[in-house]
Amino acid sequence: MEGAELSDFTTQEPAPSTLTNRDRAANAERSEIDVDHHSLENQAQYPPVDKGWRAWTYCFCALTYETTIWGWNSTSGLFQQYYQTHAPFDKSSAAMLSVIGQSSLAIQYVGLVFMVLVFQRYPEYSKISMWIALGVCVLSLVAASFVSQVWSLILLQGIAFGSSAGVLYGPVIVFLSEWFVAKRGLAGGIIFAGSGIGGFIFPLVVGSLLDSAGFRWTLRVGALIIAMTCGVAIFGLNPRIPPRTRSMPDPSARAPWLPQDLSPLKSPLLYWTAAATLTQSLGYFPVSLFIPTYTASITSATLPTTVVLALFNVASVVCYTVFGRLCDSYPYQHIILFSGIGSALAAFLLWGFATSLALVFTFAVVFGGVSGGFSGVWLPAASAIGGTRNEMTNLVFGLLGAAKGIASIVGPIIAASLYDNHEQGSKTIYGGFGFRKVELFVGQCSASDYFGSVLTINLHSGSMAVSTAIGALGLTFSRRKLKV
Repeated sequence: MEGAELSDFTTQEPAPSTLTNRDRAANAERSEIDVDHHSLENQAQYPPVDKGWRAWTYCFCALTYETTIWGWNSTSGLFQQYYQTHAPFDKSSAAMLSVIGQSSLAIQYVGLVFMVLVFQRYPEYSKISMWIALGVCVLSLVAASFVSQVWSLILLQGIAFGSSAGVLYGPVIVFLSEWFVAKRGLAGGIIFAGSGIGGFIFPLVVGSLLDSAGFRWTLRVGALIIAMTCGVAIFGLNPRIPPRTRSMPDPSARAPWLPQDLSPLKSPLLYWTAAATLTQSLGYFPVSLFIPTYTASITSATLPTTVVLALFNVASVVCYTVFGRLCDSYPYQHIILFSGIGSALAAFLLWGFATSLALVFTFAVVFGGVSGGFSGVWLPAASAIGGTRNEMTNLVFGLLGAAKGIASIVGPIIAASLYDNHEQGSKTIYGGFGFRKVELFVGQCSASDYFGSVLTINLHSGSMAVSTAIGALGLTFSRRKLKV
């Protein structure tokens, strides 16, 4: 479909969740019949969706954004390990230090839904907001490099950076649903793969800087990198539909804070998809935070702790893209099912028996891929639940992000309480180095994610007998692992 503003079709009913993005694009194209001639003439001047150099320029710049912001976010585990072992923060508890990185993540995820609502209503402020937010991001990291108290790091490196980064990232999500429809899953997979690319590059850079220059200069160099890369990317992050201006003669034309029809928010699929996101994230964040600590229990060398985190993050690149591409052709619930099974097996088996660097690296790649790529289903799921209305699709996407944000705080807190630091030097056959309960917790979260996906499939396929048998088999497997 070329040159059509999908957000105008507010009367279009949400598509069934079993439709693919191509089906939804075809439905939206057929709905153009109801658009008046004047509207079509105005829309003809807009760039086409799903193709053209402007659409892919946006995609590339959004990828750069994702790589930089979420690549930096992926280094929170390295900073925590450094703060735990170096003055002046080495006297603080691991739980307190974990708040620095996790508060930043939580604010970015939870705040996403609010940023979507704001920039849908006031799109003309998106550019200036991105520039201001970028300035706050840079200044917060520079200011954090001069402090010597944990509460100051939480305020600057955590809260201030997370808040500004959330504002910086909000327009990216709003613009995505304007530029891509049939290829939304592919475009989203490419963009979100940036977190894996950055998750591979940034731990290597930050780990090296922490060892050679300390945390103060690491924060300053990180601020410079963010300023340069995001500053260039902002020039290519433009909406497909020109934003309204305050001099617009008809103020009533401004988008409402919430869509008039909120019926998709009553869909059971939304609740089950959000629950699957929550349980998956409860298991994902403890691994991303503690995998360097686990590796350090096996070897005293500093390089493997950096490499394992880089492998963990980069593995999501392939799965982000593949998951997004598959969701263009198959129901997204099947991808959630695969992610849940793969993550649970990786946690119970690979991490449980990981007593060598080879097994730890293998676990990092497998779990980082199948669990880290989970967010690749968000856009297809949001499109399935919200239908062809961009404002509803963006809102659903923000709600899924909020679910992950809650888990980014709760998951590490639970894992920290389960971690037994008195056994950190104990090498056992299963669940060694004090991580046994953490591994079982992560595996159970992934297994719960799998059961949720089975239920969402049943809501539309009616294959209760088959899925019940599969679920019983998975439950039996999980219970046996808990007894190990």
